[in-house]
Amino acid sequence: MEIVTISDTNIFIDLIGIGLLDTFFSLPWEFHTTDMIIHELKEPVQRRKVVAYQHKNVLRVKKFDGKELSNLIAFHAKMCNKTNVSIQDCSVWLYAQDNRYMLLTGDSKLKNAATRSGVDVHGILFVFDKLVENQLLTKEQATTKLKDLILLNPRLPQTDVLKRLQYWARNEKDDG
Repeated sequence: MEIVTISDTNIFIDLIGIGLLDTFFSLPWEFHTTDMIIHELKEPVQRRKVVAYQHKNVLRVKKFDGKELSNLIAFHAKMCNKTNVSIQDCSVWLYAQDNRYMLLTGDSKLKNAATRSGVDVHGILFVFDKLVENQLLTKEQATTKLKDLILLNPRLPQTDVLKRLQYWARNEKDDG
C-alpha cells in the first residue's frame, strides 16, 4: 500500500543538508505539503530543490482557498493557545488530519500536538528506517548520513539515534 506523507520544512532542510533529498523522493510514497511550507523555505537553493519535485509532479502542494484558509486560521487560533505552533505547522497538521495522511516533522511541539489529535506522526529517523528498508541506503550509508545529520541538527533524540547506529553496526553484514 502506498504511504502518503506531509512534510514540513525541517525535514526538507535536513535532507538537503545531508544530500538525501533525491533519495527521499525515491521512496514509494505519495508526497504532499502545503504552499505555506514551501514559502517557509527562505533559502533560495533549498526552495528550488523542493519546488523541482513539484514541477515533476512528485510533490503535491496544497493551496488553501478562502474557506479553507478561514478554517485554518480558526484551527491555528484554537491550537495556538494549547501548543504554540505556527500557522505553517497548523497547515500541514490540519491537512494531514483532514486527509488521514501521515505527518513527517522534526518539530517536537508539532509532533506531540498532532499525535494527541490522532494524526500518525513520524520524524527524520523514521525516514532513515524507510530508506534502509526500501534498500535506497545501505546500513553503512545510513550510518554515515545519520552522523552527518547529527552535526547539522543536534536536536535529534540522541537515545534513538544511538539505538539505530548500534543496530545498523550489528546488522551491517546483512547488506552483503
